[in-house]
Amino acid sequence: MDPKYLLGITEIDTQHQELHTLIQSLQDVIGETNKRQLIHPTLRRLHYLLVTHFAYEESFMTMSNYPDMVQHKRNHKGVLKLFEDYFRNPPAPEDYELLGKLLSDKVLGHVLEHDTHMIESMKQYLGTLSTPKLNSPHKKK
Repeated sequence: MDPKYLLGITEIDTQHQELHTLIQSLQDVIGETNKRQLIHPTLRRLHYLLVTHFAYEESFMTMSNYPDMVQHKRNHKGVLKLFEDYFRNPPAPEDYELLGKLLSDKVLGHVLEHDTHMIESMKQYLGTLSTPKLNSPHKKK
């Protein structure tokens, strides 16, 4: 995965890697007509990963009082709506490539455009968390 998608928070970077890998798998099954029966299950898995990833991000945004949380959540809903539209009304096979490109652009574009803005707020929040001090004044002498 291109390092530009890595944000420096291990859990989120791991999720982004999973999403990237699944998008690559989607592109592969779209590109090979004998594997097209895998498109729907791959999209179901990608949708599930996005739902859980977005929930994870949104919990971080809530904890850190991320100032653009409302807009960021709106963007999450927009990405997920693409999947809901697909599941409600699947495209014709000749439109699969367009669907794959659209989803790839939206998901990876979301990471680059919105997650990179969010990450600075999250890092500041994580830096403010204190850890217990090892030199307690109640230490036995």
